[in-house]
Amino acid sequence: MNTPQDWVRLLSNIPLPEQNLAGIAVGEVLHRVLPHRLGGPRILVWTIGAASLAAGGAAVAWAWLAARHTRLARPDALVTGGPYALSRNPMYVGCALAHLGVGLLRDDAWTVAALPVSLVAIHRGVLREEKVLAASFPAEFNQYRLSVPRYMPGSRVVLRRLRRVAGAAAGRPSPGPPRSAG
Repeated sequence: MNTPQDWVRLLSNIPLPEQNLAGIAVGEVLHRVLPHRLGGPRILVWTIGAASLAAGGAAVAWAWLAARHTRLARPDALVTGGPYALSRNPMYVGCALAHLGVGLLRDDAWTVAALPVSLVAIHRGVLREEKVLAASFPAEFNQYRLSVPRYMPGSRVVLRRLRRVAGAAAGRPSPGPPRSAG
């Protein structure tokens, strides 16, 4: 990160999750007009909300750093390392976790209820993005699509991929090609 172009590329990758921000804003407006609490033990709701917000923020930050060498809006290469080895869309997953966390921390049922609507809008955008990636990187994206789940891998897949990522970071060879995760 020495040149202004490097910084422009890095800053252009900062996610602006419009769908999640809209869901949170709608939840806030509805909460002010007709407050509706989630219920349950306040400390439990707050703890889960804080954990969700922290996990979402960490996922977005990790994905942002992993994508620092490419411009996500018009990529010249697929980003497949770091969290992208676990999910093809870790920023969207992180933003969804953050959205959930905000709703839980605020004890706001409207914000939590807006999350599924936001997710549908995000999914439609992801499908459009995948068409562009498939056209831009036909063979590479097809292999990536077959080996890495769109959003969330199962627990065994996560553990296997985390071991592979940790092994690669330690300089150990990969145990072989990843298995199809759906």
